[in-house]
Amino acid sequence: MSSLYLETKEGSSVNIKGWILSIRDQKTVLFLIVVRMREQVQLVIKDPKLIDKCSGLNVNTAIEAVGTVKRTDRVPSGFEIEVKSIKTIVTPKKRSPFDLIGKNMPGIETRLDMRSLDLRHPLNLALFKLRAYMLSSIREHLTANGFLEVNTPKIIATASEGGAALFPIMYYDKEAFLAQSPQLYKEELVMSFERVFEIGPIFRAEPSHTVRHLSEATSLDAEAAFFNNEEMMELLERTLVHVLEDLSGRSEMAIIKAPKITAITPFSRFKYGEIVDKLASTGLHIEFGDDLDSAALKAWGDRVGGFYFITEWPNKLKPFYIKPKDDKVSLSFDLMYREIELSSGGERIHDRRVLEKRIREAGLPVQGFKNHLSVYDYGMPPHAGFGVGIERLLMVIAGLKNIRDAVLYPRDIRRLTP
Repeated sequence: MSSLYLETKEGSSVNIKGWILSIRDQKTVLFLIVVRMREQVQLVIKDPKLIDKCSGLNVNTAIEAVGTVKRTDRVPSGFEIEVKSIKTIVTPKKRSPFDLIGKNMPGIETRLDMRSLDLRHPLNLALFKLRAYMLSSIREHLTANGFLEVNTPKIIATASEGGAALFPIMYYDKEAFLAQSPQLYKEELVMSFERVFEIGPIFRAEPSHTVRHLSEATSLDAEAAFFNNEEMMELLERTLVHVLEDLSGRSEMAIIKAPKITAITPFSRFKYGEIVDKLASTGLHIEFGDDLDSAALKAWGDRVGGFYFITEWPNKLKPFYIKPKDDKVSLSFDLMYREIELSSGGERIHDRRVLEKRIREAGLPVQGFKNHLSVYDYGMPPHAGFGVGIERLLMVIAGLKNIRDAVLYPRDIRRLTP
């Protein structure tokens, strides 16, 4: 365990400030587990006068202690602090309503109601450190592959993915929307920067209250000029394998008991039509052109397991900007882990006339995309891209059952606070 700038040499004198996670009183020795910089440090108090002074301490009390480092194998960090002096910085006015180191935690709604306190639990400390490392790994890999990180507007004038699932807002004297994705902007940006990516919030007004849906989520979006469908899938799978390798040895994976996931490239590729035909042979009938519902994805995910791509989705199931392969299917893909959709992507239309036709077929007003369409008059290169749901990816890596555990302060159809 990293000491995070705390001197851990045997016999060195240290000053530590943090909040108390647990108190263990053994009469002649008092043990305090203090969280400092998101890591646990054990304090040992043997002086009877100091033990008596600490009699009023409670969990969540912020303290400052001075002591001497003692190396030991009794704690995971490999050291503890033998306290010489201690003082209280902040005393909580209320006791914690649930045990921050206990295994019997309350249900998720109770925890989310008191999320700031819930985030002090060691499992949450480890989980959100892991999330930060995951994002850092993604950035590292894409940057090394020539991608430039960008930030696009989140207040937009036109639906980026269609007219449904939009959050309308008032923008001064006119209606605007919260961005469903950075899709149109990242397509325009490849004209100048060729390869771009963004990690940022997206907003979907979907009336779904499931363990996999959020109204505000974080998305990794990548777009590259002169990439085709297969090249984009290869980039995505290489990025994912890089992340899994980066995280595999981290102590946080052991703390949260993350599952061991095998990801060997290339991932399997299955065409939508192939899946429909093979599921029909098992008695699960899906009309060609209908979406694969949860039952179909569960059946197929159980059959193939692990990571895989579903390719060549019907044109009508994909957004207007996805390039058709022919009159029936598109140059598209979804990255799946068992039955969980992690990413959607594909080649984009770079011909303005074809794009206008697809916008009309989607039932959207061409005039609403006037500014975006005008860009195509100046030479839009062929391009492809993908979007990855960060919370869903963390769900898979960490073995979470509910996507809201992967968000600091989740927003869904029922929750707007805290």
